[in-house]
Amino acid sequence: MSPYKPNTKIENEELLITMKKRILNSYKWRKDVIVPFAAELEISSEELEQILMKKLDMSSLEAINPRFESSKLRCIKEKIHSDLRLCWLCDIMNIVTEEKSKAIVDKIAYEVLKENKTYDKAIEEGRKDLFENLMK
Repeated sequence: MSPYKPNTKIENEELLITMKKRILNSYKWRKDVIVPFAAELEISSEELEQILMKKLDMSSLEAINPRFESSKLRCIKEKIHSDLRLCWLCDIMNIVTEEKSKAIVDKIAYEVLKENKTYDKAIEEGRKDLFENLMK
């Protein structure tokens, strides 16, 4: 007779929780996802971990970090577009071309992500450049 005993439902759930915690507690995860996103949501890291563990399965958890990293550029571009009110200047009033809008957003995003300029400093300089272009 085989000594193998199937895991109980409780044992399987405990194992799943342990595996999810290993992912969430890895250094890269904490540094890249947990800490900044918890700060953005103004909740504790532990609260965010509970949310992620409850809402995501293992494969989703494992795929989050690369998706989180790849979404930074898109998210920052959307924020810049919004903060400079390009939705009004370009999309509504048509006084800034789509090409110029894209160039401005790309320049600021590059400065923040590649040159490590603070977002506030980059957006301030971008706002000045935008104003100068509007005055031409």
